[in-house]
Amino acid sequence: MGAESPADDRPRTLVVHHRSGIGDLIWHLPYLRAIAATSRGGRVTLMARPSCRAPDLLAGEAAIDEVLEYDYRPRRSESRRGRDDGLRGFLRMAALVRSRRFDRVYVFSSRIRYGVLAWLAGIPRRSGFGFSRLQRFGLNAGPYIRRHRGEGNWVYPEATAFARAHGFADRPLLPRVEIPRALLEEAADRLATFPEPRVALVIGTSEPRKDWGAANFMRLARALLDRDCSVLVLGGPAEANAADRLLADLGHPPRAIAICRGSVLQSGAALRCCALCIGNDTGALNLAAAVGVPCLGLFGTTRALRHDPQIEAIEATSMQAIEPGEVLRRVGAMRVLANMEQGSTSA
Repeated sequence: MGAESPADDRPRTLVVHHRSGIGDLIWHLPYLRAIAATSRGGRVTLMARPSCRAPDLLAGEAAIDEVLEYDYRPRRSESRRGRDDGLRGFLRMAALVRSRRFDRVYVFSSRIRYGVLAWLAGIPRRSGFGFSRLQRFGLNAGPYIRRHRGEGNWVYPEATAFARAHGFADRPLLPRVEIPRALLEEAADRLATFPEPRVALVIGTSEPRKDWGAANFMRLARALLDRDCSVLVLGGPAEANAADRLLADLGHPPRAIAICRGSVLQSGAALRCCALCIGNDTGALNLAAAVGVPCLGLFGTTRALRHDPQIEAIEATSMQAIEPGEVLRRVGAMRVLANMEQGSTSA
């Protein structure tokens, strides 16, 4: 933990982030910063699940003092048991939190276990969503909020409602991520030989049902290359083989590259070099929006994201109902690529 000034009597604060995705964590960033501004040293400790990649994403983030990874119930796709699963893991995490001697905790979740964990850890002030009386067990400091009942994904609206209820924001705050200058320069050098405009295709996904599919991405990539765009096939390490196969099927064109093996911030730096990002409902799409890149998200099985004007959505009854030609038409309508505005919609 960072050094504290003896004169700083603001409370030591723990923030609990329950959601499992990188995008989910990105949505919470402005509220983490707002809470940190009222906390000891202008920083908070964050509890987050390993799949959020918090230590990577938040490296250099001034509002974060420490990340405590709570490895509880990993995603099914990880095919493993969490380090903190079960009663023994729960009590071990409570003991770790107790050792930090926090004054307050803000739980961005309605899950009862976090309120109980904070109570066991001896945190005096414990706030959480508390949708129902049962879900307030272990909590002792309102106000509580109601579930999001409107359109679109519920995670960001509920985080916003919680931050506003506790006076950390007076309006929705857009998620934005700052990329270190050194990483931006490194990405610019790496992509210098790829002519503009550059389009990132986000092929990664945490769930198969959210995947548009290799065949569709290949058809879209061909159409973009035919229109003199450079194409960045972007994903995480799990998508590296799929990205390499896609480039091989394209014949390894000189204006296409796969970027799947870097850190989250390195991916963000590469995205900053692009004019547009198109892809599945996944963390990289939200990262692109958070670094200021216009995005076209593909939503066939999940609720469309409506909180960020950087993201436009194509919605359908299934992912396979989204046609590459429709994606190209929407790209043209967005008017972010000059050579696409009057282009054909064939793919």
